[in-house]
Amino acid sequence: METFWNNLPFILIFLLTAILLGFHLRNVHREKMEYLKRGELPFLPADWIEQIKYRNLSRGVLALSLALGIFSAQAMIGSGAMQPVAAYISMCLLWFGIGSLAFYLFIRKR
Repeated sequence: METFWNNLPFILIFLLTAILLGFHLRNVHREKMEYLKRGELPFLPADWIEQIKYRNLSRGVLALSLALGIFSAQAMIGSGAMQPVAAYISMCLLWFGIGSLAFYLFIRKR
């Protein structure tokens, strides 16, 4: 019983946040439904298909670069060149940066 009273403020804050979030999401949903009933779509940008394409492309490039980082870190650990933690962190960050730069260069050309 003692732990319940110690955790009561956290429980109340969680419940209050959940209730407020529920009301907000319900109101946003109702607003969007009203727009749809009127035939309007103000919550979608005009070039939403292009944004989806670029978002998926960026996620793919970054996931590929992180996979290359993990693979190269595993190769470095296997050869005994680095400590495992340092190899994984450095290779993931290195390939993540290379992937981000490659994506930037690809988008800049378009």
